[in-house]
Amino acid sequence: MQTWKAEAFGPVEQVLERVDAPDLAPPPADCVTVKVLAAAVGMPDVLMTKGEYPLVQTPPVSPGSEVVGIVTEVAEGVEFAVGDKVMGLTLFMGGSGGFSEYCYMSTKMLMTKVPEGMPDEQAAGFVVAYLTAHTGMVQRAKLLAGETLLVLGASGGTGSTAVQLGKALGATVVAVAGGPEKVAFCKSLGADHVVDYRAGSISEQVTDLVGTVDVIYDPVGGAAGEDALKSIGIGGRLALIGYGSGAWTKLDAGDMTARGYSAMGVLPLHSTAEELNAAYRQLSDLYQQGKISVPVDKIYEFDAVRDAMIAVSKSQMLGKHIVRVSEA
Repeated sequence: MQTWKAEAFGPVEQVLERVDAPDLAPPPADCVTVKVLAAAVGMPDVLMTKGEYPLVQTPPVSPGSEVVGIVTEVAEGVEFAVGDKVMGLTLFMGGSGGFSEYCYMSTKMLMTKVPEGMPDEQAAGFVVAYLTAHTGMVQRAKLLAGETLLVLGASGGTGSTAVQLGKALGATVVAVAGGPEKVAFCKSLGADHVVDYRAGSISEQVTDLVGTVDVIYDPVGGAAGEDALKSIGIGGRLALIGYGSGAWTKLDAGDMTARGYSAMGVLPLHSTAEELNAAYRQLSDLYQQGKISVPVDKIYEFDAVRDAMIAVSKSQMLGKHIVRVSEA
């Protein structure tokens, strides 16, 4: 079996290698084995390879956190069957990532059947990005129609899906991106306003456009997150998604109290089965209605996984990068 693996933490270009690996043993309890058709490339894959991702504490690293594939073997008692086409999270934290010909997926995590007619390139990048956006905006921040949503990293994999979902939920969306190409891309996603952080302070530009915002969707962190936070209004909600900048947004309890806003961590893995099923239904409906669709920037062949990850690490994407692993 061919797979991509890093025996030690470090920069992608130095440690990630394509190797021959033994065929997978029968799947562990509550898991299935899938033949991987396509895999999404995300910032978590880069961070885990570098040793900067909390769900992967020690090497070796098997990146590829999200895939679409065909079930080839099932553990006893699981609800899926051999031949099912499924999409979602891999067991990367257990050493079985999706940049591989075969991998494990856990039925107790983020995994569902592929909706009828959804192409592989959509399915590979759909579950984690949209469930993260849904968890952050619907379950945690309780975004309401008519409210104003500020999305950081809006041209990236999770930010671009957040822009679409925010619009589908009836919010006024302010997207943040860097440079003319990414600004134009965010407008094409439906953003009502786009702030170019290269043009000056995020918060000052947001204030000039809309005054204050109700919800901030923050997968970036660092200085950008702290600047954006200055634009949050009374009763606002900060949804902490990630730290693409390399550092989390720093919070000040005194400032939160004085301005009356709240902050919440977002991780779909904490959702209940009922919450996940409701999210899957709503997201599937929105997809079928044409209101959301994974913006696929580039599709790579399996031998170019390293190139795809390097591009993501440098934020050289407009939406999602996808790796084609095999044919059905």
